[in-house]
Amino acid sequence: MNLNLLDEESIQPSEPTPCDFFKGENAIKKAKQLGLPDLELVRNAIMIGDADYRTNTHYNRARFIARWGKIGEQIALLLRQSDPAWIFHNDSQPRIENTVKKIQIIFMSGNIALGLADQVVSAHCEKGLMTLNNIKENQSAYDDETKLRTWILYFPSASHPAYKDIDIPNIPFEFAYPTSFVQDLKAKKISILPSDHTCRIAFEIDNTVPVKTDPKPVLEPSNEIKPDDFDIQLVV
Repeated sequence: MNLNLLDEESIQPSEPTPCDFFKGENAIKKAKQLGLPDLELVRNAIMIGDADYRTNTHYNRARFIARWGKIGEQIALLLRQSDPAWIFHNDSQPRIENTVKKIQIIFMSGNIALGLADQVVSAHCEKGLMTLNNIKENQSAYDDETKLRTWILYFPSASHPAYKDIDIPNIPFEFAYPTSFVQDLKAKKISILPSDHTCRIAFEIDNTVPVKTDPKPVLEPSNEIKPDDFDIQLVV
């Protein structure tokens, strides 16, 4: 693996970059202004992912990645119905892309800082090469519509207090624009955490309403089998 992708400046922990933080009505306006997916659509996708996750027991060792996959799937399906300009890519790192708006979004669970302006947000667990590559491409401002920009949708991990404590009325999630990363130098392979977000757009889900269920949208039938239909890739 080519570790030259990591320069000395990139692998050093750094102080948080000045960040534009939006919440409430300002968050809704900013998301629309930037061309990010509809707030209610993302809320519904997370709630469906959570409902599906609750059907699993601790015997299902894949339940955490299945939740991540379900949330991404639902966002892609719901966007397909409402805005065909969004395309789902299942190669390398699953993501949605809008080539007209020059935005792509990757999905991951966030840390305990979700929704908290005075805390440093990042992923719940370390990420790999594809996340590193996408972050390194974020050289322009988050509102520069002339360049492709990678945003991260951070949803809360299944261990977030909002899922454990009945006194927390809201479940937080965010769109965030990372411009750097922190490298784990002790790891045997590339292992990073996104950092230095210059924009965070925070939303909440009402934790008191009934959970959503998977509506199983009908897609156009196809008999064609493609490589992307298989989640497991063999390396020779």
